Amino acid sequence: MKNLFPVLILLLLTACSQPDQESLDALYEAFDRNHDELKTEFEEMYKESSETSDREEQLKIIYDEMLPKIEDFRRTIHNHTVTGHEHEKFKEDILTYIDSLETLVKLHGEFNRTFINYNPLGEDEFKGEIEEIMSEIEAQEKQLDERYENINETYEALSSSSS
Repeated sequence: MKNLFPVLILLLLTACSQPDQESLDALYEAFDRNHDELKTEFEEMYKESSETSDREEQLKIIYDEMLPKIEDFRRTIHNHTVTGHEHEKFKEDILTYIDSLETLVKLHGEFNRTFINYNPLGEDEFKGEIEEIMSEIEAQEKQLDERYENINETYEALSSSSS
């Protein structure tokens, strides 16, 4: 009986960790799939946006098409259930990434609105405002890349530790 007890505990732990790993895998697959789809769609939207000189049309693409797609992405991740502190933290990291993506898209919208409201008499003010927004966009892009890499590294670490 003494020898059977450790084996039963090991089997129980293995059985509990399998669904945890499956839910983690499902979460990551949903993230990866949605991220790739969104990236492709956004590249097309940015191309479409940059080909038009109509700033109002550019804003429409950003606010009426891009931001709702980000919200759909967020909802998809929210719908996944994971267990365990590390897996919950991983899910929060993904949601933080999505928040950063939303911030970046909103900065692009702000950039376009600044051009629409351009006052030719206040050129120095305009130039400073544009430089500030561009600096924020660059910083946000860098942060987004770092968070994306962190998500991939964390998933690899979590997957290898449960194997």
